[in-house]
Amino acid sequence: MPLNYLIKPSVETKFYIDYKWWDQSRDDLRIYLRTHLTPDQQHALEHANPGEVFDYVDPQSGEVYQMDALGLAIRESAARADFISGNIGLIDSVFRALLVNGNEPLNALELAELTGRNAATILKTIGGVRNYRGIRPHRSNDGLAG
Repeated sequence: MPLNYLIKPSVETKFYIDYKWWDQSRDDLRIYLRTHLTPDQQHALEHANPGEVFDYVDPQSGEVYQMDALGLAIRESAARADFISGNIGLIDSVFRALLVNGNEPLNALELAELTGRNAATILKTIGGVRNYRGIRPHRSNDGLAG
């Protein structure tokens, strides 16, 4: 194990969703992502063609991406004002904040601002040894391995 793995994250350490973690996990990312959708969106996905892809134009960059129905539904949900609320658990709230931010790394202070949760609590939860839902420190931070 590299020595820099032992460095404890700080409030400035940025976190992201490590999708490689999901590849190695017993959990299914697609099933977990569906839990973040509205009941109407979940119902619509039951009737979607699983192999069909759509062009999605990023409103900020203008870049065109190919996405399936689940990817589009997540983008649509993430744009809703009530996507991150106090009615969901801390990990789900942080996960949603990262989705809203396009999985661009965020530190505990930024996550606190987006989720309405306490930065110290966020850091204590996601900055520990246990990995929750693939949320981990970003490689370029404080010499941390990700």
